[in-house]
Amino acid sequence: MQKHFVKRGVRSMKSMRRMISSTALLLGVLALLATALPAAAWSGNLRWTYNAGVSLSGSPLVVGNTVLIGDIDGRLHAVDKNTGQALWSFPTGTTINGAPAVLGDRVYIGGADGTLFAVNLKTGTQAWKYKDPKVYNTPQAIWSSPAAGDGRVYFNSASGTVYAVNAANGRQVWTFDTGFELRSAPTYDNGVVFVGTYRGRFHALNAKTGKRLWGGGSGGPIGAAAKVSDGVVYFGSWDGNMQAVRIRGVVPQWRHNAGESITTSMTVEGGRVYFGTINGKVVALNKSSGQVAWEFPVDGGVHSTPVVSGGMVVFGSDKGVVYALDGATGNKRWEFATGREILSDPAVSGGVVYVGSYDGNLYAFQ
Repeated sequence: MQKHFVKRGVRSMKSMRRMISSTALLLGVLALLATALPAAAWSGNLRWTYNAGVSLSGSPLVVGNTVLIGDIDGRLHAVDKNTGQALWSFPTGTTINGAPAVLGDRVYIGGADGTLFAVNLKTGTQAWKYKDPKVYNTPQAIWSSPAAGDGRVYFNSASGTVYAVNAANGRQVWTFDTGFELRSAPTYDNGVVFVGTYRGRFHALNAKTGKRLWGGGSGGPIGAAAKVSDGVVYFGSWDGNMQAVRIRGVVPQWRHNAGESITTSMTVEGGRVYFGTINGKVVALNKSSGQVAWEFPVDGGVHSTPVVSGGMVVFGSDKGVVYALDGATGNKRWEFATGREILSDPAVSGGVVYVGSYDGNLYAFQ
């Protein structure tokens, strides 16, 4: 296994608000379900909904009292996290995929035409925008979330280029050409940017210079962001392999094959690693060993990275259902059907989980 990862120098290798008419009945059902849970467990009550008017293609991000989420028409929405009331919206003019990144009082979001926008978090006004001046009339789509750290914003282009721009003024700092299509988001951690390509190559880059530190092969396309926890980077690929590599020394820890394509990023919480698969399965692995703790079958594929709140694992399916599972056992506690598919990741803050759906609604569950 160790041969798959190599050090530097060796060639290697993702407007109207709509209230649901049956809310009262639904809350009653959820309350009955919740009675079977311990007092400390998360109830899953629907707190509010916000309707964007069009499908929500982006993933939510919670910053302070604001929830940020993008839609298929390219509008970034800012919503009060306590009430679900609209605060402001910003038109990018192109489909938004993934979640924004935030650094200080700026929100950073990319779109399908390859433009990265910086927007004031409080007012929703544009601070600057960046598009590669060397790319003329050929769109270089940004299909995923940007990352931010050390005064820079990092994002991946579908063409295979990783960009770092100055967070204050949008000026390009460096680029790194992976040579392959990029559908996954970059991950920033402790001065390193981690990137996986659609041809199954994984790169660790110096965040200041863009120089490649190390990398390796996954065996299949990487379509979702890596996750770093306690000095270990976790990433999954479409050949079904989930890998854990200790960053210091570039030492592989374990590899697990899920038997089908891994289509989400990972959440690492309480000694477990959670992720979803293309044919409808959520898997919990032991963080240290990679052994299966439990698996839960889902009707429909899972493209929504599971999040953990109040001992519950929450995610959505491409059939439009939000599931809440017991984090310890994988048993289903409740489910909620939205009107359309859920292809983005939930966000969690203060015991509330926020889920965006293609039915145009942002849901807040508590």
